[in-house]
Amino acid sequence: MSSTRSGRHRRPSSVSSNSLLKSIKEPPRNFFPSKDEFLRLVAVLAIASSVAVCCNVFFTLINRQPQPFCDSHNSHSPDSISDFCEPCPSNGECNQGKLECVRGYRKHGKLCVEDGDINETAKKLLKWIEIHLCEAQAQFLCDGLGAVWVREDDIWNELDGHDLVKNVGLDDGTFLYTKQRAMDAVSRLLETRTDPHGIKELKCPDLLAEYYKPVACRIRQWLSEHALIGFPVSTLLIGCTVLFWKVRQRRYISSRVEELYHQVCEILEDNVLLSKRENGECEPWVVASRLRDHLLLPRERKNPVLWKKVEELVQEDSRVDRYPKLVKGESKVVWEWQVEGSLSSSKVRKKVEANRLKSTEGIGINSDQLRCTLKAEPKALIF
Repeated sequence: MSSTRSGRHRRPSSVSSNSLLKSIKEPPRNFFPSKDEFLRLVAVLAIASSVAVCCNVFFTLINRQPQPFCDSHNSHSPDSISDFCEPCPSNGECNQGKLECVRGYRKHGKLCVEDGDINETAKKLLKWIEIHLCEAQAQFLCDGLGAVWVREDDIWNELDGHDLVKNVGLDDGTFLYTKQRAMDAVSRLLETRTDPHGIKELKCPDLLAEYYKPVACRIRQWLSEHALIGFPVSTLLIGCTVLFWKVRQRRYISSRVEELYHQVCEILEDNVLLSKRENGECEPWVVASRLRDHLLLPRERKNPVLWKKVEELVQEDSRVDRYPKLVKGESKVVWEWQVEGSLSSSKVRKKVEANRLKSTEGIGINSDQLRCTLKAEPKALIF
């Protein structure tokens, strides 16, 4: 009985312990957050972390003090460079943690860079000095005039009034430094010497002065250096040119004289045929001077040799008679064709027929002068 009662009393306690263990093993459904709540929590944490980091960086940069520069006078010591100071850059002087760039350089961050304005001005001054000295040296080499060596002090004084200095507007200290840089570059570029008084002098090298010589000077010097070769060559060229021109003139005159001679013969023969055809209304002769003015060009009339050779050919031709005749009270030399059909008769006849169809007034230089010539007043010969 007692065991039975004790068993009854133990069952409820075991049931309660089992339910407690079960509740511990299985938490309630609302214990963990949902998926949306978890994502929202992660986003809030990320934003908060970002804001904290940004604020930390911002205040760190604001409150951060730049490291001072190590002193220049201790730069050669191995203990001068430490984690608490920046090494002094080249072309700079550091004192008590501050950087000062030497003259001609300017501060750029933690470095000292070359001043571009000073460098450019120094280059322009150098170019001006080079041109000034080399032009004087070139004039001396060409004409033997001008100074060869120039004192450095004179150049230094000339730079003071240079227009470039006025335009740039540098202060006195910077300008002195710029001039010194230009003079140092000039000393490296040009020839230098020291006179007996200990004054430094400068001169443009001859090779560099060659580029500053005028063209006329170069030609004159080249001719003087090559006179032994240039004179015979130039004489030969001039002689060949003159010879070629004369040969060309002779050939032209020869061909032109032959052309004029044939034209004269055709006109004379044509005039004879017209005279016979017109039953004596036109004279069979032609005045030589009018024929000359008709055939020659204006520029050819200035050359008397041309028509003289034509007259020589006409004089040698037995088919042409030359005799003086009184024309309008003046003695003129006339030419007359004596043999009909001795030249190209068919050609002449074609011309005659063509001219007869066009006009019956005559052919020639003009209607009154050549083909149907003016009638002579008295027809007596004048000797």
